[in-house]
Amino acid sequence: MDIERVNENTIKLFITYRDIEDRGYSREEIWYNRAKGEELFWDMIGEINTEDYFDLDGPIWIHVNASEHGLEVIVTRANINGDSESNSLLSSFEEHREAAQHNIDESIFDSFDEEDGVHHQGITNFSIYKFKDIDELIPVAKRLVQFGLQSSLYKFENYYYVAIDFTNITEKEERLNIRSIINEYLGISKLTVFRLQEYGETIMEEDCFETVIKYFS
Repeated sequence: MDIERVNENTIKLFITYRDIEDRGYSREEIWYNRAKGEELFWDMIGEINTEDYFDLDGPIWIHVNASEHGLEVIVTRANINGDSESNSLLSSFEEHREAAQHNIDESIFDSFDEEDGVHHQGITNFSIYKFKDIDELIPVAKRLVQFGLQSSLYKFENYYYVAIDFTNITEKEERLNIRSIINEYLGISKLTVFRLQEYGETIMEEDCFETVIKYFS
């Protein structure tokens, strides 16, 4: 997958059909199944460190452009401080959309939203981390329980995965601090929480850190 920064509020992702299939999706699913299309999008987002580009808290617009070789996904953050800024941002997004219009496969838009390929939503900011043994999670839980993070534990194909929701951590410095703690112990995973919920085994649906400390510490 290729990533390009367009400006401070927009990034462009490109993924080939081969890469899509390697992730366990078919073209038909992405074109005609909205849930699978959204799952692929969050799979792609989960693969990159979005804080290197911009925080994905709040509304975003998504534009999908289909080509012969793969999908181009333009993600624009709605950093709205007033009506004029909102209108300016939307105009910038529309320019990107119109420029690529001749290559658009309309069926793909349906998998994200009915509004001509634009998806506007408040998002939940999950990060997924992978590890082999439950003991590896204990020091993480001890250090992070104070932050009140929502967390869930899954098992999938002989590995454990902890899904951590950063939605309520609004300060960037605090986010970076938390991530640096996690990175001392666990590795980032490309899987999405949607895939873990669908294909994995749910071990702890909520309050993972609190539960680990209670029973394993």
